[in-house]
Amino acid sequence: MKKIKWKFRNLALLGAALLQIARFGACRRVQTNPKTIAIVQGAKLGDMVCTTPLFREVKKKYKDARLIVVGDLVNQKLLAGHPAVARYIVWGKNFLETAHALQNEKIDYGVVTLPSLESLALLVCGKARAIAAPVVVNGESSYETRAYCFLRRFVIAIPHYFGGYVPREYLRLLNPIGVKSEDTKKWLTVSKEAVANVEGFLIAEKLRPKKDFIVGMTPAVGGNPRKRWATENFAAVADYLSKKYNARIIVVGTGRDGSDIEMMMRAMRTETHIINTLNRFSVEELKALIASCSLFISADTGPIYIAEAFGVPTIDIVGPMDENAQPPRGEVHRVVVPPRVRPAFGILNHDGSNPKEELRQSEATTVEMVTKVADELLSCNHEISTG
Repeated sequence: MKKIKWKFRNLALLGAALLQIARFGACRRVQTNPKTIAIVQGAKLGDMVCTTPLFREVKKKYKDARLIVVGDLVNQKLLAGHPAVARYIVWGKNFLETAHALQNEKIDYGVVTLPSLESLALLVCGKARAIAAPVVVNGESSYETRAYCFLRRFVIAIPHYFGGYVPREYLRLLNPIGVKSEDTKKWLTVSKEAVANVEGFLIAEKLRPKKDFIVGMTPAVGGNPRKRWATENFAAVADYLSKKYNARIIVVGTGRDGSDIEMMMRAMRTETHIINTLNRFSVEELKALIASCSLFISADTGPIYIAEAFGVPTIDIVGPMDENAQPPRGEVHRVVVPPRVRPAFGILNHDGSNPKEELRQSEATTVEMVTKVADELLSCNHEISTG
């Protein structure tokens, strides 16, 4: 029954979009100086952080253009006060309401970040004059449905190279408006009030930002169990860093992360200095807290991309995720990859076709692998304060 409803919904979306195209023509009318640009990112927090390089490049090329971002409620909080974003439209359950909001913005150029019929239909029904949408090359994506591929015929198709670094592939979507860049540096901001609140919290906990070795961690995976690494493993890594480097551990998370955090804390040594901030901070304050860390360690989930955006060194325990697709890159960033022939899934193929192999790859990552990477990172980057 659910599949039937889903197919009916897709047909309805495709039909609405094709009706719009029949009335107003294909969405390929690129303006030489676009006044309003819309970017649709329907994925989660980490994916939105990886979309922020587009914000910078748009504003660099067209400083007077209005940038509209469409996404979920959590990402609206993530981007609150962002200097590049003129308006954030929350993509709720009401498709027509969201499309109508886009129509009022008179979009000159729209971007669909990843293959998605709903995202593409939203911009078409939102009357965007020109739309760029990805076409996967050198591979196959389960997200490229027949309906999506058919609708893409009426917009500007931009190659998205399978296995490529996703933030760089996103940037290619701006080529039709004259933006050509490979600068994938992430761009987040945080309010002065949030910074002051977090500083006050840390001082009350007898911590000194930039002086003490503060390690942020989250054992949770944002509701995606396929990326989960065992909580006792996170506990062992925290114990190791506390004992060897006198690390102060700060655990971050929201309500649904509570059970994982509780299990992690129960498995830790009583001597390990740990602060549990579950549900303690807003998204804005969470950014400030992560930015205050000396190092951030987690599975491949949203907070580690926040750390990357603020220049905080990271260790990404990718598990079954493709290490080349999206994890932080650079001198102060490391990924821990389990022994395998190929990753079980990636950004473009996320359909869970082999859950046994996903679990095997997650469990194949050992505590020793993570602590070894931590030692190497700390020895190579002396600017990382270890107290």
